[in-house]
Amino acid sequence: MSVDKSLITNLIEGEETKVKKLAAKFEDLVKKYKIEGKIVRVNGEPGHGIIKVAEDEKAAMIVTGTRGMGTIRRKLLGSVSEYVIHHSPVPVLVCRQE
Repeated sequence: MSVDKSLITNLIEGEETKVKKLAAKFEDLVKKYKIEGKIVRVNGEPGHGIIKVAEDEKAAMIVTGTRGMGTIRRKLLGSVSEYVIHHSPVPVLVCRQE
């Protein structure tokens, strides 16, 4: 099966744009509410990446979100927030999506 490289490139660029906009939104919120912290972007396995950044940055706390998947779905697919809770060297605050 042949894959159109321009299609893949466009998809990646589109996702990159979304990620940058989301990061900018969170950076604005951090500044607006005078929260001491920063937004860090990491590629790869999310749970492992979050733990590594927390260790590298000597973080005092990790704040993460959850989508509220059901128990069965979470067990089958895995949960990043659950991984972080069990592997974090610092306190973790998990925020549920409204």
